[in-house]
Amino acid sequence: MKEKRTTNKPINNKTTPNFWKWAFLILLSIVLGTVIWVFSQLTAVIQGEPNLTIEEPRTDEMAFQIQAHKKDLNQLVTKYIDEELANDQVDFEFSLEDQAQLKGTFQLFGHDVQFALFLEPFVMENGNLQFKATNISVGTLNLPISFAMNMIKDQLKIPKWVAINSQKEMIVFNLNEFYLKSGIHFSANKIDLAEDDIRLTVYLPAD
Repeated sequence: MKEKRTTNKPINNKTTPNFWKWAFLILLSIVLGTVIWVFSQLTAVIQGEPNLTIEEPRTDEMAFQIQAHKKDLNQLVTKYIDEELANDQVDFEFSLEDQAQLKGTFQLFGHDVQFALFLEPFVMENGNLQFKATNISVGTLNLPISFAMNMIKDQLKIPKWVAINSQKEMIVFNLNEFYLKSGIHFSANKIDLAEDDIRLTVYLPAD
């Protein structure tokens, strides 16, 4: 009679804790939590006059880069308009699609006219965002972009840190004037709408 031979069964690797997997998940949770917290602070803004001067990096700040998507920033802008500009009778919306789009209504010869302004974004040397107008739709009218942008500038109650230059047909988001009460502020590093890749530097007070 043959002796029954016992063999060691292979260890099931699925039950073995994967240290690096959990370390990565914990780190990812911390990063996501920080990003969500930073963006949640954007509803408390200190507004100032537009300033296009390049600021020297401060030694009393910490800086880190975050990557965002068009959907994230669209939700953020909508929340900002609804909460911060609600008392200003705002009648416009701003969104990032294939191009940046500013839509709203202004009065022309005593009548409300809907418009859609399409813009191409660029990152400036000082970290601000410049949007160059490429096309505009104003009802069934064929108006020059500069004329329509001048109407928008005169009638829309936009934030003070947003500057409209109708002659050059561009809009500048002065992020260097966009501060939170906590002292947090931002600069743009990259904006690629086609690849849905938007990168910002967040500056945090060191103390």
